[in-house]
Amino acid sequence: MKAYIVEKDRLRHNIDVVKKKADGKAIYAVLKGNGYGLGMLPFAHELRDNGISRFAVTEPADALKLRLAGFIDEEILVMRSTADERDIADILEAKAVATIGSYEAAVVLGGMAEKRGEVVEAHIKVDTGMGRYGFRKNEVEKILSIFRFLPKIAVTGMYSHSNLAFSKKSTADEQLAELLSVADAVRAAGFDPGCVHFANSAFLFGHDFSKTNAVRIGSAFVGRVAGRGAAALQPVGHAMATVTEVRWLEPGCTVGYGAAWRAKNPTRVAIVQFGYSDGFKLSRDRDIFRFRDKLRYLFSDCKLLLSRRRITVTVNGKRAQVLGHIGMVHCVLNVTKLPCEVGDEVIFDVNPIYASPLLERIYE
Repeated sequence: MKAYIVEKDRLRHNIDVVKKKADGKAIYAVLKGNGYGLGMLPFAHELRDNGISRFAVTEPADALKLRLAGFIDEEILVMRSTADERDIADILEAKAVATIGSYEAAVVLGGMAEKRGEVVEAHIKVDTGMGRYGFRKNEVEKILSIFRFLPKIAVTGMYSHSNLAFSKKSTADEQLAELLSVADAVRAAGFDPGCVHFANSAFLFGHDFSKTNAVRIGSAFVGRVAGRGAAALQPVGHAMATVTEVRWLEPGCTVGYGAAWRAKNPTRVAIVQFGYSDGFKLSRDRDIFRFRDKLRYLFSDCKLLLSRRRITVTVNGKRAQVLGHIGMVHCVLNVTKLPCEVGDEVIFDVNPIYASPLLERIYE
């Protein structure tokens, strides 16, 4: 047996921390990536049970899933600007709030809403550095054209997203100021930008967002976000699997691919059907290679070279070393000095976003 366990008490604790930090601002709970790996629907139910009634997704199909699961009256923001008619059809069917990041997307959205005889709510996305979706600050006239010429679109919000909230405080604050300046320009033209929001989880801790109306939070709920003040959060979730076999290895026996570990003494090992395909020791690969990034990688590797780091898991409340390479669906543990039998539960520290979607999510 194996599963991903979500500790509800820790999740509720993080929700309370976020509410306190938000200081009365509206909270959009971000459910992208299958609810940050916690399972979108059970995560959403837990959030709603604890007073969160606004949600944000990236896939229009996820908005439909939420509606079909009983989230009828809650606001659902689709955080992806799109001119794809199939996506827009899902947004309209779900009665979700669309994101508009280009005039082209606005025209298609407004046209489809008009054909259905509906008015669709939308938030305007401003690009302050992410480079994915959104109007640039010098495209205010395009934004105003939505208010002036597309009557089937009701603009109820405006937002942006910081790509530097976790590292460059001053630049992140400048990005917020850029969003606020665009919102002010809309007001000066006689229109209402609606709910203005900018703060993500990293921005929530350590930045001033008092001039906005809402925050958008995802990783802070999961308790895996860096930043000052984030220390109050608790990591939510761990993986578990059971021991399938216990055996002794003689001196000279090897473990795993590449024979990376060899027994020097008689060693009692536990075999657990849990590996990298389940999310154990997976992480994002290095994907930026500027000179300063290469120096950072080199420094990190030097620290690893000088350390005596070992990968461990928990068996019956005790730490057990993982031997050799972790396999696709198995790992081997040294339990020579530990009480361990077939069927015993093994606890793995796995970030839920990397946990296999095939693992059952159990809330307890």
